[in-house]
Amino acid sequence: MFPLRPSCSGPMLDELLRMARLELSPERTAVVGPAVDQIYGLVDRLDAAETGDVPPATAFDARWE
Repeated sequence: MFPLRPSCSGPMLDELLRMARLELSPERTAVVGPAVDQIYGLVDRLDAAETGDVPPATAFDARWE
């Protein structure tokens, strides 16, 4: 299992915003941090899903047959 991620706030959030070239007001930044934490939480839940011996999909055809 992966270690817990630190909360996305303060310097970490500032660095993510800088790398994404986003300039946000302090009010928007206060909203973005918790949203990023929620997204990371969803990704962590996917990491925990047991897939067994399912091979990776190399192609996907979304048409109904």
